[in-house]
Amino acid sequence: MNIRLLRYSMQLFFLGAITYLALGWGSTGFEAFCPFGGVEALYGLFTTRNFTCALAPLNLSIFLAVVVLTIITKRTFCGWVCPLGSIAEWIARLADKIWKKRPQIPKAADSYLRFLRYPVLAIVLYYTYMIGDLVFRGYDPFYIIFSGMGHGTLGWISIGTIAIFVVGSFFQQMFFCRYLCPLAAVLDPFSKIGLIRIRRNIETCTDCTLCNKRCHFGLEPMAMHKVSHRDCVNCLECVEACPVEDCLEVRVL
Repeated sequence: MNIRLLRYSMQLFFLGAITYLALGWGSTGFEAFCPFGGVEALYGLFTTRNFTCALAPLNLSIFLAVVVLTIITKRTFCGWVCPLGSIAEWIARLADKIWKKRPQIPKAADSYLRFLRYPVLAIVLYYTYMIGDLVFRGYDPFYIIFSGMGHGTLGWISIGTIAIFVVGSFFQQMFFCRYLCPLAAVLDPFSKIGLIRIRRNIETCTDCTLCNKRCHFGLEPMAMHKVSHRDCVNCLECVEACPVEDCLEVRVL
């Protein structure tokens, strides 16, 4: 079966489910299914034994489930489930059809920019814990989009956030996910030890670079024996692109 078709089908399913809840058609609000909400809830849970603001036990349960999934399969949540990641990827796909040659951020700068998500995580958690409110809402593309500029958004600031998300995704693949996503920062250490990862057969590899060109996160599977990078979401695009049978394989460690 076509791997991309399978992955897009799963992305559409989860995007449709979140949209269904966001429209108020379910018994639970869409925010209850945000795994980062579980991270935000931890401080309040340990200090006051209460969940912060609109957060609920389901947020924490989903977050823990995502952590377990990441330990087993790296950041597959980001590449197969996350609605925001799906939207970012589809914008990049559209851009690929428009750009003759996409502008590239220099590799050295790209490597440093990926560390931005750690101060973003620290700032979000600091103010959430100190104020006791979900202060990130107005800057969170996920919440802004699916709440329809609902409670907690910040007018033009939130509109500007979405503009940065869309324009950034158009110019740089997975812009928000690479540089700004606080959930990615939380999952990074678990992704590094992910048990199921892509392995390259050095003996059969022809160094064609097709796998590198298909990677959304600008990784270079062709230069690795095991793709252990924290940003690998096991989308399997590189596996599908490889012209040599069993050169790139999904293996346990």
